[in-house]
Amino acid sequence: MRRVRVLDNQGQEYFYPIERPVGEITIGRSKNNDIVLGSKTVSRRHAILKVMNDRVVLVNQSPNGVYVGNERVEESRELYPGEFATIDIYRICVESDRAMGGPPGPGPGPGPQQQQQPMGYGNPAMQQQQRMPGPNPGMPPQQQHQQRMPQPQQAPQPQQQPRAPRPSAPRPSGKKNDQASFDRFMEEMLGHMDKEEPRTNLNGDEVQRLDRQAQRRMVDYKSRIHEMLKERLDLHSFEISDYRNPKVIRQVSTKLKEVLTATLNEIPPPYTKDDAFKQMMDEVCGLGPIEDLIQHKKVTEIMVVDRDHIYAELDGELVLTDRYFSGEKSMMTVIERIVVPRGRRIDESSPLVDTRLADGSRVNAVIRPLALKDPCLTIRKFPEDRLTAKDLVRFGSFTQDMAKFIGRAVRARKNIIISGGTGSGKTTLLNVMSSFIGPTERVVTIEDAAELQLQQEHVVSLETKPPNMEGKGEISIRDLVKNALRMRPDRIVVGECRGGEALDMLQAMNTGHDGSMTTVHSNSPVEAIARLETLVLMSGMELPTRAIREQIANSVDVIVQQSRFSDGSRRVSYISEVVGIDDDGFVQIEDIYRYKAIGMDENNKVQGYHMATGYLPSFLNDFIVLGLASPDDFF
Repeated sequence: MRRVRVLDNQGQEYFYPIERPVGEITIGRSKNNDIVLGSKTVSRRHAILKVMNDRVVLVNQSPNGVYVGNERVEESRELYPGEFATIDIYRICVESDRAMGGPPGPGPGPGPQQQQQPMGYGNPAMQQQQRMPGPNPGMPPQQQHQQRMPQPQQAPQPQQQPRAPRPSAPRPSGKKNDQASFDRFMEEMLGHMDKEEPRTNLNGDEVQRLDRQAQRRMVDYKSRIHEMLKERLDLHSFEISDYRNPKVIRQVSTKLKEVLTATLNEIPPPYTKDDAFKQMMDEVCGLGPIEDLIQHKKVTEIMVVDRDHIYAELDGELVLTDRYFSGEKSMMTVIERIVVPRGRRIDESSPLVDTRLADGSRVNAVIRPLALKDPCLTIRKFPEDRLTAKDLVRFGSFTQDMAKFIGRAVRARKNIIISGGTGSGKTTLLNVMSSFIGPTERVVTIEDAAELQLQQEHVVSLETKPPNMEGKGEISIRDLVKNALRMRPDRIVVGECRGGEALDMLQAMNTGHDGSMTTVHSNSPVEAIARLETLVLMSGMELPTRAIREQIANSVDVIVQQSRFSDGSRRVSYISEVVGIDDDGFVQIEDIYRYKAIGMDENNKVQGYHMATGYLPSFLNDFIVLGLASPDDFF
């Protein structure tokens, strides 16, 4: 059996058994960690030990740092047996209980029931998990966190001076560290640098390498065809505003067929007349080479890096497509066709823009001078079929119990923050959660670019307005939130808080607009709280940190963490309750549900499961009073 060994600066040792082959051991100052370190300079959640069978990976979660030897762990690294990590005044290592000799670990052994369902990290059957306390200098060990767990047994300490820190054990390589092995390693790591990424068509099949010469010949040919069309049609009058007009499409199609027939012998191989017709129609009456990507149902995101590199997320996998732009001019034409109909502008004085397509798909464009090479375009497509909670359960995004909990929290008018990284599916989840809002409630939605599709009838949708060419007339999200308070809303739904509007949103949540929802960019519920603090400070109000935290604790009820994993899958990784303020003045969070990742399968798909932590939310009685749950329900 393995154990975690902790040494403080007084020379005292503490031992914590590792009872499961796979799981997580949290380390920090907060009492809800598995190992509690009492120093004030230790972060509330300082680090995590990820146990993966015979491996242990140390993950840093604190700006104060974790060190292994003289090496600062920026993100994560493997911690080898006998190798010490340093956190403030504590040194931590993982060792074999039998090899090192010493006490068997904290507390008495498990009872009969526990033997049937072993206690340990990551046990889905565990309902009331108790935490293991750690050393707290200045407090007698027998008084440390007695209400949570019996104390770990201290190893007998001889009368001696405190030990000097030992150098960490060398990292075993398993192979001879010679030049040949190093060269092989570098070849494996960097061998892709001189290779061109394979291109993929819309069927998901790899295609031949792009023929640059054939591409240039086709670009020249299309330029000539375009000039010939201009002689026969007044293209400039409808290129931007009416490019999808059916009458225009018929006119262009007729004239284009005539021109292509007359220049049939000039079409450069390997392109055909059909290829030329399709590309020209897309450029004149569509969005150029990305037109097919927009129409394809399995493409969820489009990323134009430059004229030769157009990426797409196809069936959850990011691929380099076989499409390309003819040049910067054609790229600008496509961007203008997207931007102008929405009343937006993009030029050198305003070189970036957020907008949307007619179907609600989100669009971001950046041009010179911000984009140093070619214009950049990112389109996150809006799904044709609106997803429901049943769909997310079927996809494995969350479980039926989690869906029921979220539905009840929305119906009980709890204020909810959806947290997640870019592309994690926050807006999709917000759309799903909004479906639980009652049909008679008045809802005001506020967005930069309208994406939300609420099915209720009494919905007022507001969208921001950029400044005009003189830099005047801008209407920000904060302006709309303030105005929404005068519109007698039952709920306010903000697509995303990313500025000072967070303060106005929190005030609205705390002043009679219960049941409001919004999203923030962060990687965990704890980071979501820190993110909200930062956003409130951006409002320009000079508020003390404790006042901001109290505002957050009094306003927010639930944080739903949405995560995107390495295989492209999107899941709810946490559902947590904001409990209040602890004795140290920090916002206290308790997890209700978690997702535990346990590894990868043979197809490199993340494997894991959702689990209930056993924590009962404080507002459980609200569910019961409102008739949304019974005392013996899924909790």
